Amino acid sequence: MSKKQIIRFAIIIILLLILYSMSGVVATCQGETKPAALSLRKALVMGIERNLDLKITELNVPIRQEGVTVNDAQFDPAIDASVGSSDESTPIASAVNPKDTSDFTATAGSVGLGKKSRFGLESRIALETNRLETNSPFDMLKPEYRNFLVLDLTQPLLRDFGTSVNTTELRISQNQAQQAVYGYMSSILDITRDIESTYYELARAVEVLRYRKESRELAKELLDGNRKKFEAGIVPVSEVQEAETALASRQESVIFARQQVEILSDRLKDLLEIRQGDLFYDDTFITEPIGGIDQPFPDFEQSLSIALTQRPDLQRQRVEIENRNIQVEFFDNQTLPRVDLVATLGVNGLSGNSKSQFSGRSPYEGNYGDSYSSLADADGYEWAVGLRFSYPLGNRAAKARVNIAEYEKRKQIYLLKRLEGRTETLVKNAQVTVKRSLERVTVSGRFERLAETTLNQENERLKKGLSDTFRMVNFQDALINARIRKITALADFNKGLSDLYRSMGTTLQRFDIMVQTETTENKSNAK
Repeated sequence: MSKKQIIRFAIIIILLLILYSMSGVVATCQGETKPAALSLRKALVMGIERNLDLKITELNVPIRQEGVTVNDAQFDPAIDASVGSSDESTPIASAVNPKDTSDFTATAGSVGLGKKSRFGLESRIALETNRLETNSPFDMLKPEYRNFLVLDLTQPLLRDFGTSVNTTELRISQNQAQQAVYGYMSSILDITRDIESTYYELARAVEVLRYRKESRELAKELLDGNRKKFEAGIVPVSEVQEAETALASRQESVIFARQQVEILSDRLKDLLEIRQGDLFYDDTFITEPIGGIDQPFPDFEQSLSIALTQRPDLQRQRVEIENRNIQVEFFDNQTLPRVDLVATLGVNGLSGNSKSQFSGRSPYEGNYGDSYSSLADADGYEWAVGLRFSYPLGNRAAKARVNIAEYEKRKQIYLLKRLEGRTETLVKNAQVTVKRSLERVTVSGRFERLAETTLNQENERLKKGLSDTFRMVNFQDALINARIRKITALADFNKGLSDLYRSMGTTLQRFDIMVQTETTENKSNAK
């Protein structure tokens, strides 16, 4: 084989490999455009993960958590610092001081650390330093350096005393963070119920469309048979016309049924946030068959008991009452007189250059650093302790705030009672829907079997020339309507179960879905 032939052979092999790989890519892309069946559980998970209304509500969780941090930060230590200088000259007339003015120059700085404790103590420790210089002949140190180390304490003894009072805002914000989680979970239950209900409606509409198409095929078969009989002179033309009318009517029913499928499909896509570019956007969902009537469900007493303990809106309301109790406790404390124990402890030191006009030397002569040695030796000190009292005459504002808090608490208790009553009604209505839908499924199934038997019998009569188009159309409609009533009752049964578990607050447990709420560090996800 020549060199040119080898090169040509290699090029052909490469082209074949490229075409083969491209065919695989095309096949993959074609496979991706075809939607897979969407299970109900997958739809619920998709909705929890993607629904924007849920994402908006979910953000309340980290917002409230940041609120906890804000209120907890009031107990963080805080540092403060200051620096400044001043210069003052005042005319004087003194027989002792020969100067015409009294001059005073000061440079000062301070740094302090303050903190409020959870039981109400406010403390601050500060280091202050000063450089002072005057033209007074009596000052032995020029300049003089003074340093102070001071501890200030203020402890409320009645009003604002105790951890429970001083952490009021923190505890309420912690409860509000928990309420945000309950609110988010309640929104999840609402969205999942909407998704589940729409899913059942779509599955029902798909079945109705199938029945309508079957009905149209029956009308076509009847029309074809009547045309042959008419051509054979067995039936009049009216039989053909009546069959054509039935076919046109059923074609209109098929169009309407397809319209319902498309509308419900778009509604489900909206709940799942399926937009342009998504796999299912241009296609109608392939849904699972609607669940049968063999699904167990709890009775009324058990359902109500679970609902009263697990519904997130009830849990959220109970936390709200706890918040009102915290506020009542706080405002009740605010009716007490303010009695504060205040104390100050400090040491100070002094140093400077000796430049007095008089004889003698100061024991504090030295540089700036020596003033800290003097401070450490506690050459100077100070302490003070006392009580501070205040109380508004009549104290009407504080008492009114207590009354307001009590009224607000009573409102929240009434709201809880109302929610519990509404929950009982929701559970009861869901139980009614489930049970009556079961009865409808049974009755419609019996009617479907009778309609099918009657239609088969009428078909035999038609073959013998004992029936006509009018009767056949009626019997066909009766069978199709019976099937639609049955699938409708079955869909209502499943929707009733959806409402029942939503009213109990256990939809996620029913489908074994776990949800993690979003925090400041990680987003929520459903599994």
